[in-house]
Amino acid sequence: MDNNSSNIEIKIHDEKKQVIIEVVDSGEGMNDIDMIFEPLYTTKQIGIGLGLVICRNIIDLHGGKITAKNNPTTFTISLPKMSIR
Repeated sequence: MDNNSSNIEIKIHDEKKQVIIEVVDSGEGMNDIDMIFEPLYTTKQIGIGLGLVICRNIIDLHGGKITAKNNPTTFTISLPKMSIR
C-alpha cells in the first residue's frame, strides 16, 4: 500500500422508519466539502461536477437525504422505509 491509499467502509443501520447508509473513507478528506453538492463544482480535470448532484436528486426523489462531512470523510444517506403492496 502506498501513502495515498485509503479504506472504504460501508455501514448500514436499520432503524424503525428509515435505513441509514454510511460510506466512510479513511483518506485525507475533501477540500471545499461545503461545495460538493453544487452543480458544476469539481476539483478534477476530467468531469463536469454533476455526479453528486445527480446522486442527491435521486435520493431526494425517494424521500431521502444525503450529507457529507470530513475527518473521516463520511457520506450519510437516509432513506425512508416503504411498505410494499
